[in-house]
Amino acid sequence: MPSLHVFNRRTIFAGDDLQPTVWMNSSFRVFQCVLLLIPLVVHNYYETRFFVKHALENQHNQPDSPTIPYFSYLFGGSIYPNECSSGAHYFPLLQSVYQASTLFHITISLVFELIIYKISGLGTPTQPHSRLSLGKVIEKKWIWLSIVGNVLVCVFAAMSLKYMNDYSTCRESIEEQKDYYTDNDYLLFGITLWLIVFILLFLSQLLEGIVSAIALGSFLRKEKAFAFITQNYYDMNGPDLDTSVHEHALMGSRYNAHHHELAEEMWSNRCRNFCKCAAFSTCYLFGGRELVDGVVGDYGQISRALADYFEDGGVLDLVPSDLAAGFFMLQRVQRQRVLEARQKIDEEMKQGRDIGDLLRTSSSSTVGSDMHNFSLNHDERKITSALDDDFNHSQHSSSLFTERVQDDFNYTMSHPMDDMLTSVLHPMPYSRTILLPNGNQSNYDYNGISPKNTSALMLRKKSSRSVNDSRHWYEAQERKVFDRDNEIDRNIIAEGARFARHALSIYTWLLYFYMHPFSSIPYLLGSRVKDCCQSANDASNINDFDVQRGDTSCCNTFDSSTNGDNWLHIHKNALLAHSGLDKSDLVYANFSNRYNEMPYCIVIDHKWQSVVVSIRGTLSLEDCVVDVLVDPEPLANLGDEFGFDASDQYCHSGVVACVKNIMRDLQRHNLLDTLMSGVGAKYAHYKLRFTGHSLGAGCATLLGYIFRQRYPDLRVIAISPPGGFLSWRLATECNEFVTSFVLDSDLVPRLSVSTMHVLRNEVLDLIGRIKVPKMKVAQTFVCNGVCKASKEDDDPEKIAEENASILHPKNEVPTETDFQRQMEKFQEIQRRRREMRGEIMKLYPPGKIIHLVKTGEESSIKNHITKCMTCCTSNAGNQYTPVWSNNADFNEIVVSPTMGFDHFPNRVCVELERVANSFGIDTSIGSSVQDREDGERARITSQNLL
Repeated sequence: MPSLHVFNRRTIFAGDDLQPTVWMNSSFRVFQCVLLLIPLVVHNYYETRFFVKHALENQHNQPDSPTIPYFSYLFGGSIYPNECSSGAHYFPLLQSVYQASTLFHITISLVFELIIYKISGLGTPTQPHSRLSLGKVIEKKWIWLSIVGNVLVCVFAAMSLKYMNDYSTCRESIEEQKDYYTDNDYLLFGITLWLIVFILLFLSQLLEGIVSAIALGSFLRKEKAFAFITQNYYDMNGPDLDTSVHEHALMGSRYNAHHHELAEEMWSNRCRNFCKCAAFSTCYLFGGRELVDGVVGDYGQISRALADYFEDGGVLDLVPSDLAAGFFMLQRVQRQRVLEARQKIDEEMKQGRDIGDLLRTSSSSTVGSDMHNFSLNHDERKITSALDDDFNHSQHSSSLFTERVQDDFNYTMSHPMDDMLTSVLHPMPYSRTILLPNGNQSNYDYNGISPKNTSALMLRKKSSRSVNDSRHWYEAQERKVFDRDNEIDRNIIAEGARFARHALSIYTWLLYFYMHPFSSIPYLLGSRVKDCCQSANDASNINDFDVQRGDTSCCNTFDSSTNGDNWLHIHKNALLAHSGLDKSDLVYANFSNRYNEMPYCIVIDHKWQSVVVSIRGTLSLEDCVVDVLVDPEPLANLGDEFGFDASDQYCHSGVVACVKNIMRDLQRHNLLDTLMSGVGAKYAHYKLRFTGHSLGAGCATLLGYIFRQRYPDLRVIAISPPGGFLSWRLATECNEFVTSFVLDSDLVPRLSVSTMHVLRNEVLDLIGRIKVPKMKVAQTFVCNGVCKASKEDDDPEKIAEENASILHPKNEVPTETDFQRQMEKFQEIQRRRREMRGEIMKLYPPGKIIHLVKTGEESSIKNHITKCMTCCTSNAGNQYTPVWSNNADFNEIVVSPTMGFDHFPNRVCVELERVANSFGIDTSIGSSVQDREDGERARITSQNLL
């Protein structure tokens, strides 16, 4: 920051972003010079020798006097035979001028690049005064070099082409007179090479000039940057926020359309256009036809949330690279905080202290050069990280992190509304969750490896609720680690692994193709051919409900058990391939995916004697629009209708809309009653289980509340449920029947409006604290990477030293900068927005939560190559340990390379199955003949008991 202004127009770049472009432009100039221009000069040299030698032979002169013939070669004379045209000499003359002007153009361009490089490396992101001249340098380079310079050299090249034919004719006549010249392969090859090189050089210059001119014309059509006027107005009126910031914001909106209502409309249009572009660019592979046609699509809630989130009255002047630098530093700050806290706990445990004493007894010490302060006490058991604690006395930014929401519940562990899990920041070789050993403390291993771990310390980030206190600290809380010898723990892991497969199956062919890119298409097509070739009388291929409907044709394009499938039945076959079930186990599947309509299926799992309802998560563009229906919706009416207490409770409104549509479809077909509770129900002795992933997990949980009055023993397995989902009471009251699974640093269970606000504030604060050029931050990112697999990268002192070399201490942040003045105005504008909108309601993921924490990594060449090729987004070789967590543990967005990919349903399913295998649990898919026989015996036994 601030953004670079060229011709009084704002760009999306800052002055300190240009060093990478300098390297690219310089490389291009060197390429032009070395690979294109130099071959032309060499060719010109040999052509001169050719004509000079011919002229000297004709004049019977000595071959060591080439001066006069060379002059004649460029300007005409006796060097050319009489049969040559009078204009033949213009070609080498213009070519020489062209080559000289190209060399001059390249040299001046490199000089400009050097100037830009030097200026761009001055100052810091928030102190740009030494870069103010950069805009004028860019203007001169853009006009005089990129446009005028390229046009001039292209004119010389084009003029020389006019005389190229005369020159070629003259040369051919000389070669005919001297037979030995025609045998010279080098000259022939030299001419061919010259033609290719000349065309490439000419086209590169011509295209550069044309593209630069078009870009300049398009850029000049933009409105001038009135932000200068607004900023000057702020500067002249001073920081009297209480009396004039509203008028300031109104003035900014007059020039830059920052008025909030206009901002909402702008964000709504952006979201709508993005969906249309995404639909067109993917050829509707991920849906979007309804959004393009404008039939459906409510962007009001997300546009309102985005307008509130980015509301700055036009005062913040940031560019994308500033935010990237802030996110990278946040990742490193998060890592430092946890490692410092972990180091202190490790020191305490190596001294032989008991875990209970560690949580009860007060102690404090300092790690490093007053970089860390650690304390544990009975009341708060808090670990105060030095990264924020010793830098928290600055008053100018003290209110940045004080945005808090009203508690809507009471919890025994001291204000969990501000608690944010940071036990696992990032896929590193050593765990951020500290596994605690049993018995003798000497068995403790720093890497969390012990013969048997039954508990762990989870580090929760807490923030002060005081307006004048922006401190953050960590609260150490003990969590139970799953025990492979505990039957209850084994059953929970087995259930999660089994029904994560069902949640995966409803994603059908797109995810099946993603997981099996080479074998998926032959398999799915072969499955359809196999269905058509089988006998229509094969009872094993006929669904019980098909018999009732009278549909027994195996190759019928209409399948009464499905809705929304194509004639190849590709969705159905992919679902069965994912789950390993037989066709007869599929009762019903609705693959229709429209706005507020989620695909789901009903299958029979004989191995677990369950009727399973699987609901798909987000996959299509319509689903994405449902995801952003972020306004909480009251559930009181829904609770009254279906018999559960939801007074003063709220839910993600997109989930509520989808559940209502699923309920209508279930009631229309009446399948659950027919299967489980109707007269002659075949599976009355089976359990009803709802499962889903992401948005589908939210739908499954709410359906669990709805059906629990009718089926008290139902179970819900929620895979990677959304974080901003339910109010606290409903999120925790469903512990009896809802079990949620979260993989490592998954973003979605942590994602909510409130956590996004905290993330924004932390990133802005870190941008203001950067004290080095932005390229220094980028260099640290490139050199260290985001997941460097080395023990040194887990050294808190090393990371603290690197962070201290990049960031100002909080009490030393320069206050008299444009950015800090902008931040004060921004905070005031945000405060006014909160007063107008009201406090943000916090929502939570549901049920009992099992967190698969990364506690190790297999070191192998294969894993390292995989991580390198995937930019560290792969989890190859990662080892996970299941740990109990609670609903308030996921209130911080953890910046990690895997934060998005940990949400993929296939990754969660595979890792759950691996954990189950490590517990000695069978994770084979499908239902065997023995499972069916066991289910039939259970049915008969149940009927006899009745």
